Amino acid sequence: MNSFGRIPLAWLQLTRYKLRLLVAIVGIAFAAILIFMQLAFLDSLYDSQTALHTRLVADLILINPEMKTLANTRDFPRQYLYRTLNFSEVDSVNYVYHGQQSFKYGNVSGGKGIIILGINPDNCPFKIAKFDRVAHLLRARGVILFDRNSDLKEYGNILNDLDSGKSIAAEIGARQVWISGLVDFAGASFADDGNVITSSATFNYLLPERSANNITIGLVNLKPGVDRKAIAKKISTQLPASVRVMTRQEFIDYEKHYWATSAPIGFVFSTGVFVGFLVGVIIVYQILYGEVSDHLPDYAVLKARGYKHRYFLNVLFQEALILAVLGYIPGLIVSLGLYEIVKDATALPMYMTVPRASLVLLLTIIMCFTSGTITMNKLRDANPADLF
Repeated sequence: MNSFGRIPLAWLQLTRYKLRLLVAIVGIAFAAILIFMQLAFLDSLYDSQTALHTRLVADLILINPEMKTLANTRDFPRQYLYRTLNFSEVDSVNYVYHGQQSFKYGNVSGGKGIIILGINPDNCPFKIAKFDRVAHLLRARGVILFDRNSDLKEYGNILNDLDSGKSIAAEIGARQVWISGLVDFAGASFADDGNVITSSATFNYLLPERSANNITIGLVNLKPGVDRKAIAKKISTQLPASVRVMTRQEFIDYEKHYWATSAPIGFVFSTGVFVGFLVGVIIVYQILYGEVSDHLPDYAVLKARGYKHRYFLNVLFQEALILAVLGYIPGLIVSLGLYEIVKDATALPMYMTVPRASLVLLLTIIMCFTSGTITMNKLRDANPADLF
């Protein structure tokens, strides 16, 4: 008898006690939801904290090596960025000032404050759709552009008030600014609630304690065909140890590494995935153990009639596979709803992806098969000699 011929027996055994089957499905779905949410939070952490990095227009990045994350910035002298122009492989350079300050609009003080990004409006260092339409506004000191993807519940009715087409006043630190437009940018993150973009002159006006000669991120664009890693290494040898040179992808990985290894929140979400898996293993084990225990006399009879131990193992793992699929489906559906709720409440990027859905399905199957493997020992108790 092939394996497909045995599936009805596994199905009939599972459906004999419908309440037990329902409990098993709910338990597996809960474990799947827990894994889905923890993986989503982990990916959201990485995506939100590197959203700025991925929008940089640059081949190479220069930073202060003491800066482990943009959530805790460190500057370096701008002169070191301009030194890279001495290399024939370099086409152009750019820079970003990055800082954080308190924010107030009307009677609303925005959460953790707001990220201020100082740039050259005529040479935007970010990939921002339709930025050229509003770039000229930043030439006036005290004018900022607000990131429409920020966590808006922390910043009052800015979007509605800007619909009039007029600039609106706000306070950053102790200084008044004018919000003159919106941009689609990086959005909220676990460390910050929102962003504004302004000129380097306005940045220095808003954060006077920061030296105008120091920048946070140096950007280097190379000529076509240049090996990025090779020239990065070459430039590094000509700059002091107080400046680190890396490719843009290395800069993204640098940020992710901090949140994965140094920040507690990354460890918490990773641990949550393991806990969800462990919960599922325990739940499925209890169900399969009960199924095997209830049918031990039946298995003993079948063994006496010549059925091999391998036959019962196949039935057991078929039950595990059925439970995995039945539990995964509601877990996926509920997780899709929870993603939308969390995204609306926090403005964090929470999206279901095919790789994540496939990974959780695989983990759910492994979870159930692990429980089946643990339960195998109970099958050995099905001894035909016990019938007599």
